[in-house]
Amino acid sequence: MRPLPAPVVSMPFENELTYHRFQEKGQGKKFHQSYEDALEEVRDKLGETHGLRIGSESVETEETFTVRSPGDHDLVIGTFAAASKEHIDQAVTTVKDAQNDWEHAGYEERARVFKKAGDLMADHKFQLAALLTLENGKNRIEAMADVDEAIDFLRFYSDELERHKGYVYDTGEPVPGEHCTNLLRPYGVFGVVAPFNFPCAIFTGMSAGALITGNTAILKPASDTPLIAHWVLDIFQEAELPEDAASLVTGGGREAGQPIVEHPDVDGLVFTGSREVGLKAQETFIEQGKRGPVIAELGGKNPVIVTENADLDKAINGVKKGAFGFSGQKCSATARAYVHEDLIDEFTERLVQETEELVIGPPEEEDTFISPIINDDALERYERIVATAEEDGDLLTGGEILEDGDLGNGRFVAPTIVKDIPHDHALAREEHFLPFLTIHPIGSLEEGIEKSNDSDYALCAGLFTEDGDEVKTWFDEIESGMTYVNRAKSATTGALVQAQPFGGWKFSGTTGTFAGGYWYLPQFMREQSRTVIQDE
Repeated sequence: MRPLPAPVVSMPFENELTYHRFQEKGQGKKFHQSYEDALEEVRDKLGETHGLRIGSESVETEETFTVRSPGDHDLVIGTFAAASKEHIDQAVTTVKDAQNDWEHAGYEERARVFKKAGDLMADHKFQLAALLTLENGKNRIEAMADVDEAIDFLRFYSDELERHKGYVYDTGEPVPGEHCTNLLRPYGVFGVVAPFNFPCAIFTGMSAGALITGNTAILKPASDTPLIAHWVLDIFQEAELPEDAASLVTGGGREAGQPIVEHPDVDGLVFTGSREVGLKAQETFIEQGKRGPVIAELGGKNPVIVTENADLDKAINGVKKGAFGFSGQKCSATARAYVHEDLIDEFTERLVQETEELVIGPPEEEDTFISPIINDDALERYERIVATAEEDGDLLTGGEILEDGDLGNGRFVAPTIVKDIPHDHALAREEHFLPFLTIHPIGSLEEGIEKSNDSDYALCAGLFTEDGDEVKTWFDEIESGMTYVNRAKSATTGALVQAQPFGGWKFSGTTGTFAGGYWYLPQFMREQSRTVIQDE
């Protein structure tokens, strides 16, 4: 579908930015106290059993799974129903039967529901952030940013739907007596398959994109983070989303996710996760002759170039925070640094020193920066890549599983920096989703651009230079969906809805159209031209 032109925004959209706004008002202590109060409140709600949610029914299953906090294995988040193919069939039938009524509720009603959901989410933001910390291990600042992004998605998409009047255009009478209308209509039923790393923001944004456009949806959160999805659906339903418009199913990818992809009555899929799974889903859709799209974000191996004209203070801070925030468990994480040979020794020495000063601790503690990693598979992956790094490169810091004190009851690993890894080595080319950075020397900006672009991924890229000509050259030549220059707070992470739409080129995405941007919602719909012959 040809994208519509970006509209002129009459009322500026404002991002939620909770922590920033508290700091701006000199209310940092109030922020932390509100979070800690919410943490105690949320702890009292953990440990319950949760069924599947198929329409208005809570469905218990024979198979269940238990989720524990990655930062404290003694803390049980809850026990959850594990869906089977039969449950997916039931869920799809339920939402399919509801789709026509939801579409014809009208765009004003759908926008109202999700605008109200954004307000409700804002009212409960500290509780949601506290749950995120306990369920997926984000520190309080990152957890609140996750919730803020979810609120932004709900409000921005509601605004967009209203601004475009439901994407219906009266195209007049090109021929006398023939009145024409052009519009976008939903495909029908969407599968929504979400990741663990932004379990509020991405789950909310993808679900809202599918539902606000008039589709109904099967919602499947990651099996590591199912409780936050239940809370988000509670908010949607409190905002008066019809119960039959969305079903929530939990379980593993093979048992619950794959039947969604393969179901003949699922018309479209929105997915964030691994390249392998996303491309396989796209292949399944093609083979089955599906009517709708696979809207997928599939990861990154994000480069940063530090030229000889860089401000090293900015570069070191940006790379450190971009690589190791949330322990590198972001598809936008900084993964490879290409540093000019005249600066690389000082850059590396200072980066290693500052990385070793980062606070690693339980994620709910105020000073913690480095978070636990999500599950045992990630821990095993860390051990494998560290062993390879020690054999094939020079491991400068990190490489350890941390088990002292409070860390011993969670999954904590040291942020790891490696040099002397060849540019074409697997460690410098494959996404690891861990706190792992490789550093490579370059002789020029041109060499850095060539090596940055020599990748199957093209999600995020960063540049540090004080030379305006280098900035222009880099913007013209870098192959990346999201680009940042001199971003000291994080070289490649931290995109904001509307201002910095999130998505990638090449194998980093399937559509070239980004979440949180002006062209996101039309992907969930298909075009229809209508002509009515008027009687003379």
